[in-house]
This record gives sequence, C-alpha cells and structure tokens, in this order.
Amino acid sequence: MIRLRACPRCDGAILERRPADGEVAMCINCGWRRQDILDDVQQEVVARRDQAHMEDRYVRERIGTGKPPLSGWDRKKRLRERVRGHLSNIASTLRPT
Repeated sequence: MIRLRACPRCDGAILERRPADGEVAMCINCGWRRQDILDDVQQEVVARRDQAHMEDRYVRERIGTGKPPLSGWDRKKRLRERVRGHLSNIASTLRPT
C-alpha cells in the first residue's frame, strides 16, 4: 500500500509492505523508516528525561583539552623566531659597550 504525503521527514510517499517478520513502512524519496522502540528502552528514556546527565557515563578520552597541534609551517616559523631571538641575545652580549 502507498500513502501519499505521509513521510514526517520529507512529506513524500510511504510504501508499506508486510513481510513475514512484521510490517515495514519506508519512504520512497528519502528512505525514512518507522522505528519501533522497545518498551524497556522507552521506560528508561522517560525515567531519565528530567535528569541533567547520566550518573555513570563512560567517556573514552577527555574531549577538548588544549589547542590543536601546530602545522609544519607554524612549527618552522616558531623555530626561526626562537633562533633569531637567541642570536640577537648573543650578538648583544658580544657588542662592545
């Protein structure tokens, strides 16, 4: 069965077919599919809806720590500036006063 202008994402036509394992509805234009959420998952979402964060979240690594590394050109530029600074310090100590 085809329902016209029924897709919630793109307002396209939805094709409904009935395979052996259950009903499948899919948008012909964008590929949207109806998702069935399990009851226990839905209950957990409702239970945690008002919480600011989960108590026990797993974080693999720290995110956003410091600046990104310098590119090769920036590293060479900083090295040249450092060398020039050292050379000018050496030259100033060698000048007669």
